[in-house]
Amino acid sequence: MWRFFLVSIVFLVFSSVNADELKIKSDSPKTYVVVKGDTLWDISSKYLNSPWRWPELWGRNKQIADPHWIYPGDVLTLIMVDGKPKLVIKRVKPKLSMSRHGRKSRKVDPIPTIALADIEQHLTNQQIVTLDEYDDLPVLVGSERDTLFYKNTDVVFINQKLVKGKKYGIYSKGRAFTSPKTNQMLGLELRLVAQGRILESANISQLTLTNVSAEVRNGQVILPLREGDLPVNFLPKAAPKHVVSSVIGSSMLYRESGIHSVVIIDGGLKQGITQGSVFSAYKPGKIQFIDSSGVVKNSGNYRPYDRLKAYFVNDETQKLPDVYRGKLMVFRSFENLSYALIIDVKRPVRLGDELINP
Repeated sequence: MWRFFLVSIVFLVFSSVNADELKIKSDSPKTYVVVKGDTLWDISSKYLNSPWRWPELWGRNKQIADPHWIYPGDVLTLIMVDGKPKLVIKRVKPKLSMSRHGRKSRKVDPIPTIALADIEQHLTNQQIVTLDEYDDLPVLVGSERDTLFYKNTDVVFINQKLVKGKKYGIYSKGRAFTSPKTNQMLGLELRLVAQGRILESANISQLTLTNVSAEVRNGQVILPLREGDLPVNFLPKAAPKHVVSSVIGSSMLYRESGIHSVVIIDGGLKQGITQGSVFSAYKPGKIQFIDSSGVVKNSGNYRPYDRLKAYFVNDETQKLPDVYRGKLMVFRSFENLSYALIIDVKRPVRLGDELINP
């Protein structure tokens, strides 16, 4: 009995170690030259079936101070060290340019984690705020011109003291998102309609409009614009095992979304969902009701009694398996909501799909 117990423990430990072992694809390249247009996710997918584990592959490399700064022209070579896979990198000599501050910098940017074209709009044109944050935002209250809509070069009035010379964005109010489980308000989506710079700072500040892309009118809110590079270089990682989320919206307002589409998910920084978190998406298996004669009933024709009974699994009900849809990666997190990019699809991802650790 004790021998069986000991063997079982050894087997479980060995299985756990094997399951956690970093496995390289059989067709992965021994050497790869990074080219313009590559993403870190694409490159990692060439080597790993679990691309979100690339810090384990690259993080062992002391040549790479920051594993996600990889440039076009760099040569990656796969080697084994103590039985473990490792990528070593040979850097090409960078072409340098002189900045306006007299500093030399690379002419070529590092490759992004995921394609910038897929997410750029949601890094610059969209914001998500809580209701309390929204109520405290500065508001556009008028203009030097008496008109319903404002255009480029118009000077508009803002009802708070803002920083003179600083750039701000003007946003229209968009969708409100609530939790599908608790019905709690999670946040409001704001859409950028124009930019501007503060001309005069006072209790009623003056702002000169630029880059008008949609209707600008009274009642819209003001937020500072991000300065500097967009946050496109980050490390992917498996979403925390204790976090369960769901798809509650899509950028295109469709019920179904395909590869490289952006979706909105339930949960954000407050729930431990951060930039780079990778989830697997599943359609929850429904509970199917079977009547006493063995006939499977169409859930669309359920009586109220059937619907109530379907919540409990017993001899007359069966829970169908969950259906795998694909994988997505979070690229921007707010307090209770996040934007995520669909990076792998077996079937279209739909509203209501559940998201779990991959």
